[in-house]
Amino acid sequence: MKKTLIFSTVLFLCVTGFANTLGTNWLETDDGKIDCKQINLGITKATVILEDGKTVDYSYNDINSFSKDGKIYTKLLLYEDNKPTDQKVFMEFKKTWNDLTLYKLTLKSMDWTGETARYYLYKGTSYYLQLDERGLQNTCKEFGITYSSL
Repeated sequence: MKKTLIFSTVLFLCVTGFANTLGTNWLETDDGKIDCKQINLGITKATVILEDGKTVDYSYNDINSFSKDGKIYTKLLLYEDNKPTDQKVFMEFKKTWNDLTLYKLTLKSMDWTGETARYYLYKGTSYYLQLDERGLQNTCKEFGITYSSL
């Protein structure tokens, strides 16, 4: 009985570990979703190594969302001071609760040595709210995530 339990546990861990490595890199365009071996992000484009080994470049204008190393990024309209800007940026999906989705926008410093993060709530693809520190802490409680996990 003990050996069966240990074997079952080991098998479960192997299968879940294998499943987690499948489909972690993909991108989505208007033409559909593409599974990739690797995605390299450049300044103006993403270079993608497809499952068959071919290399293809995609302009960021053509990409709607992508997943790299298990993190999902969605292109959304950027808001500054609750007003829409004319640019779309890729924000990291954190979690959905009811009809709200929490996204993280990471901004690099001008000298590329540091970064800051902003957090936004969207209803679908519609802007809902940019979170300040207090709002972020309350949102984490509602979404059932820890502040430190962000």
